[in-house]
Amino acid sequence: MQYPCRSLDDLVSMLKNSQYYNKIIFLSNETNFKNILKTKTINEVFADLFAGDFGHCTDFGNRMIADNLAETLMKLIE
Repeated sequence: MQYPCRSLDDLVSMLKNSQYYNKIIFLSNETNFKNILKTKTINEVFADLFAGDFGHCTDFGNRMIADNLAETLMKLIE
C-alpha cells in the first residue's frame, strides 16, 4: 500500500527485483486522496503534513485507507 497522494511508481520500482514481486498486490491511495482533496480541506483529511503532500491521517483519512483496503480484499476473495 502506497502513501496517500503518492504514485505507485516508486514503490513498484523499489520492489521489482524482489523474489516475491509476482505475488505482491500493490494498492494505490493516490487517486482517492487527490479526488477527495478537491472537496474537503487538508485538515479534514490529514492531522499534519509532515511529508509535504500528506501526513498523519484524521479519522476520516484513516477510514478512506481502510475502505480502499477492504474493497481491494473483497475483490481478491470473490
